[in-house]
Amino acid sequence: AAAGTSFPNVFSGMVVAKQGKTSMAIANALGANVQNVFLALAVPWAIQTWVIRGGPFPMVVNDLLPAVAECMITLMPVVLIYVVCNSSMPRWSGGLFLLTYVVYLVFALGQQITNCVAWPFPCSAVA
Repeated sequence: AAAGTSFPNVFSGMVVAKQGKTSMAIANALGANVQNVFLALAVPWAIQTWVIRGGPFPMVVNDLLPAVAECMITLMPVVLIYVVCNSSMPRWSGGLFLLTYVVYLVFALGQQITNCVAWPFPCSAVA
């Protein structure tokens, strides 16, 4: 389902990027993802809280640090390149972003497969 909702955004982003409107392509990609997260998380939580339970519900969160760190690590190259290159995204930056995404996928999959937050480092202390 995620691929079906993301494909139109990818296609429209490619079209406007080829027209030289890179800012519009970036805004579309970021805006669509923010909207998807809002609709997929915030709306069900609000319904659960207000309608079904009538009040707050407890959530167990072990550690958000790895998720926040991964988000910051993947966001930093985007911001730095945009600032350093005078509000533009050079062609080579696409390769860098793809490489960053592949590294993220390797770590995320490794964490799920090994059930180890510290993957690829030894997990003997994290059992």
